[in-house]
Amino acid sequence: MMTVKGRAIGRLWQRKLLWPGARFSAVPTERVAAYWDANRQKAKDPAFWMAHPLCRIAINRRVTGSQQEWPLDWLKRTRVPVPFERGVSWGCGPGTFERSAVRAGIVREIDAFDIAPETLADARRLAEEEGVAGIHYALGNFDAPKLKRGAYDIVFFHQSLHHVSRLERLFRALSKAAREGAAVYVDEYVGPSRRDWRIEQMEKARRVLKRLPLRARIPRKIEVPIEEGDPSEAIRSSEIVKFLREHLDVAEWKPYGGQITSLVFPYLAPDWAGSEESASEIAAMLEMEDEELAADPSSTHYLVAYGLWKPSARPWRRVSFRR
Repeated sequence: MMTVKGRAIGRLWQRKLLWPGARFSAVPTERVAAYWDANRQKAKDPAFWMAHPLCRIAINRRVTGSQQEWPLDWLKRTRVPVPFERGVSWGCGPGTFERSAVRAGIVREIDAFDIAPETLADARRLAEEEGVAGIHYALGNFDAPKLKRGAYDIVFFHQSLHHVSRLERLFRALSKAAREGAAVYVDEYVGPSRRDWRIEQMEKARRVLKRLPLRARIPRKIEVPIEEGDPSEAIRSSEIVKFLREHLDVAEWKPYGGQITSLVFPYLAPDWAGSEESASEIAAMLEMEDEELAADPSSTHYLVAYGLWKPSARPWRRVSFRR
C-alpha cells in the first residue's frame, strides 16, 4: 500500500513538479523564430565582441594556443583524424558553422535544425552558393526534439544551447540519438542565466567603459545583456556547464572569456571601436580577461568543450514509490 508521503510525491510527479527543470516552461516558439528571422545577421554586428579582430585573435589563442588557428581547425588537427560520418546541429542559424565543419573535414553529413524558417532558407541558399554539400536543413524545436535513434556519431552546439529551456528533454533525446562512443563539440555562452544577473557582475565592465574617452562610448550605463525580444536568450545558460560535466567524458575544456568585452562592446561607438586608437584599450580589456581566467577559469562567459557521450548518461532518473 502506498504511504501518504508516497501518494503526495506521486501527485507532484504527475504534475511534473519533481522533474529537473520543471519550473521552466517551453519558450514561445513563434516569437523566438520571428526574432531570429529578423536578426539573422547579428553575428556581423560590429557591436558583437567576437566580430572584432583583436577579440578573434584572443579567442583563437585561448582555445587553440595560436592566434591564427581557429577552433574548428584545431579540433580537426587534434581530435578528428578521420571525418565523422553524420552529425546533428541544433540552432544552426544561417549555417556558417555547419558549412565550416564540412569544409574542414570534421564531418561528412550534418542534419541541421533551426526554429526560424527564413534563416533556414538563407542557410540553404548559402550552402548552394558556396558549393557545400551534405548539410540537410530542417525546422526543429529545441524543446520538443525529434531525432532518429542511433543516427549520429557527433553532436554540435554552436552558440545555441543557451537558448534551450528544457535541457533535460533535449539531452534525453540526444542520448538516444547518439551512437555508442559519439562525440560532442560545444562552443557556447555559459555565463549567467537571464534571471541570475547581479549588479556586481557588471561593475568591472562599467568601470572599464567609464574610463574610456567620451568619443569612444555611447552615453548609457551597461545593463543586463539580455535580448528582451528573444524569450529564449540565456534561459538556463548558467546550468550548461553542469550538464556537460554530467553527460560527457570531457577531453577538451577551453574557457575563452568574454566576461568583460562582451558587456562593453555594445556600448562602444562603432567608429571608435574600428579605429587604430581603440587597439590599446581593447587589448587592455582582453588582458584583464586573461588574468581573470588564469585565476578562475569558471569566470568565463564562453566555452569550447569536446568529449564523448557517456554511455550511462541520462538527464533524469526514475522515482520508485513504496507500496
